[in-house]
Amino acid sequence: MEIQEVVRQYALCFLPAKSLCRFKTVSKEWLKWINCPFFSHTQTNHFRHVSGFFCQFPGESPSFMSLNPVAYGVSNPTLCFLPEPVDARTSCNGLLGCQGRLGDNAYYICNPVTEDWRTVPQPNLYHGPETAIALAFELGTLNFKAPYELVCAVTLPDREALQFEIYSSRTNSWRVCNDVCLDMNTLPLSGDGFYTRGFVYWETESGAVLVFDLKEEVHGIVSLPPSSKPIGALTDMRGELRYLLPHKEDDAWSIEVYGNMDMSLQCIIALRSEVLGHLVDEECRVLAFVDDGTLVITLGTEVIAYHVRAHRMERVSDARTDGFVRYFPYVNSFAPVGHFTNDTA
Repeated sequence: MEIQEVVRQYALCFLPAKSLCRFKTVSKEWLKWINCPFFSHTQTNHFRHVSGFFCQFPGESPSFMSLNPVAYGVSNPTLCFLPEPVDARTSCNGLLGCQGRLGDNAYYICNPVTEDWRTVPQPNLYHGPETAIALAFELGTLNFKAPYELVCAVTLPDREALQFEIYSSRTNSWRVCNDVCLDMNTLPLSGDGFYTRGFVYWETESGAVLVFDLKEEVHGIVSLPPSSKPIGALTDMRGELRYLLPHKEDDAWSIEVYGNMDMSLQCIIALRSEVLGHLVDEECRVLAFVDDGTLVITLGTEVIAYHVRAHRMERVSDARTDGFVRYFPYVNSFAPVGHFTNDTA
């Protein structure tokens, strides 16, 4: 077997989608291989690194902030290939969940790399502006269809309670769960949530986390450490759910890491002042902890990637300070949207 054949069959699947799109020009064989569904499935399962963040300022189009512009990217970060202007609301393993700004405020599931998309049917419940959503997309080596679900925590208009409604790509339909959240201290939710390892998590304005078990379809409540500002972040950290909270003492920043079901303090990550330089005087907000031991944070007007083990930092992008910007970790993959792609019904 020639080296080119070895690379094509065994190495390409570990690369991000942006790089693979360039490699389509190598030969007709590489183009055919990269475009085949089997390779898309293989690449989606092998490349799982957080590549950057989709971000959106209220009232503006989405944009993409790459952690490595040479390797990671999408051709249309504003998602203009969708049939209407949208708000990016949730992401999971290479797919984005968006909501249209016009008419029925339809939900869309899309892959920003392939520009494949699906219109989600209208739900059974009324999804008002307080509805919080999360996309759940679980990868599987043997599962080529890789179904996903859009989990919605819906505020009932006639009483102060939450009910859960779930869209499944497997059936292309919605189901309303029996479980109802009546805990008045939980409401309202502070925004959309995220999914990891069978559970969906939403932060609440009361300083707690609403947890939804997707398999059993039941909810629970977990308390968060006290904070007066939205500067912390729920994140997957080395396979465990963690809450990261910035803390400043004696002109030095650190990140407090909370975890387990009681959200107790697990460890403290010191951000060295000599590494941060003049940015140590700025306000800090955590965005996420990404795959290789890197904290992504904002310090004033800059987004910083802080490498924890090496204690070095890289500037990623400018940060908006004239309003609250939402950031969604994104994986640059060929994740499939499904056979209902581009369904306009």
